[in-house]
Amino acid sequence: MYRPQFAYPDPPSPCEDQPCQYSFDSTNCPTFLGLLPPGGQTNRIPLPLDQDAAFYLRGISTAGAASIRIEDCNGNALSDSENAQNSSNFADPYKYSDTLGAGFVALESGNDDVFCPAGGNLLVYLYNGTGSTIYLTTCALNLFGVKRYYGEGCAI
Repeated sequence: MYRPQFAYPDPPSPCEDQPCQYSFDSTNCPTFLGLLPPGGQTNRIPLPLDQDAAFYLRGISTAGAASIRIEDCNGNALSDSENAQNSSNFADPYKYSDTLGAGFVALESGNDDVFCPAGGNLLVYLYNGTGSTIYLTTCALNLFGVKRYYGEGCAI
């Protein structure tokens, strides 16, 4: 399970944060069933979140050889975007780990995290920067953070 690099403050009373992990792979995301040729890129892949509580994204882990680009629920890129060289818009998991793609991309910086409203969709693109075809069934994406449950009088 994910352990934050920084201590996060307690949520404002009477809110309650509960650790949460979303996992996406070929079992729950049909786009992860295809092939990605060398230099190929997927279209936007929606990553639906639960409707019971807002989610605060604090970290990402990946498995597989595909590079990723994630957008928040408002379409804002969480990595570089609109660079002239398309491949530079993607995070390469090999750069984050010696385990050949099971890298961890930390998003956090102090008390900040990425807010996702209840029922929102994060968006991900996959890119193949290798010289061989990638079987997307080998790819997986885990989102780590907390769900914030709001009691009466709890502010967002």
